[in-house]
Amino acid sequence: MHMVIWLSGLQTIPGELYEAADLDGATKFQQFLHVTWPGLRQTRTFILITITIAAFSLFAQVNLMTQGGPLDATTTLVFQAVRVGFQQQQTGYASAISLVFFVLVLIVTLINRYLTRDKDVR
Repeated sequence: MHMVIWLSGLQTIPGELYEAADLDGATKFQQFLHVTWPGLRQTRTFILITITIAAFSLFAQVNLMTQGGPLDATTTLVFQAVRVGFQQQQTGYASAISLVFFVLVLIVTLINRYLTRDKDVR
């Protein structure tokens, strides 16, 4: 899925930029470094955020392989929320876990956005 997103990001870079770089005598590596990589900034940010969210929301792997593991060593927030909400029928506690998960993902996403922001000096 991420490769499709990278491909769509590559298709948004205008061909005229590569043409201009070629006329200026840029090598393929210089074209990548100065045209392609900066052109994929928004795509990089989106993929970084989606990978972060996917990493925090592991459920199927934990449920199938370890069910939380020995002494809850492999429990994730999403797995804990599902277990508490559906197996133990404590929906209020599961909602609180989900809210903590949302706040955690929001904080990580804001940090990612801050670190990958446009750093134009004016």
